[in-house]
Amino acid sequence: MSFKDKISNLFGSVRNFFRRLWNGRHTIGDLVKHKHRFVVLDTDTYKEKISFQLSGINIFVFLGITSLVLVFLTALLLAFTPLRELIPGYANTGMVEQTYENARIIDSLQVELKNQEELLADIQYIMLGKDPAQRHLVEQQQRDSVKVQPTPYVKSKADTLLRNEVETRENRNK
Repeated sequence: MSFKDKISNLFGSVRNFFRRLWNGRHTIGDLVKHKHRFVVLDTDTYKEKISFQLSGINIFVFLGITSLVLVFLTALLLAFTPLRELIPGYANTGMVEQTYENARIIDSLQVELKNQEELLADIQYIMLGKDPAQRHLVEQQQRDSVKVQPTPYVKSKADTLLRNEVETRENRNK
């Protein structure tokens, strides 16, 4: 007997079980309206502790309301407790403010460091007996000369060959 036959027999027996169980006599309305008794017994004395008489519709409404209450309580728990920080992508407002504050402080420290370096360079020029204004003039000329000189682009043989190869492939594909 092959695996396919075994699976087929299994599904056939399950289908027959539910056919015998259902037997075509019941409708969904009967199952919803039919009354059931829910009893909690003490196992030692078999004494009835709690008893409920339920129908299918009562169970459905109870489960629906219970699930809605659970969803609502979970949303409240996540919205108003520190658990919301565990949600990926949700940032702590204090942490965001601290990040902006740190970025501002770092920027101001960088500006201050640059000013300190400028001051030290000026002091070094003065100690060498030179005028700091000349240093600033030389640095400005160096910055301007770097900006003015563009880097020329020279085509190489490899670049030309690659362009020709790509163009021939495109022409073949069309």
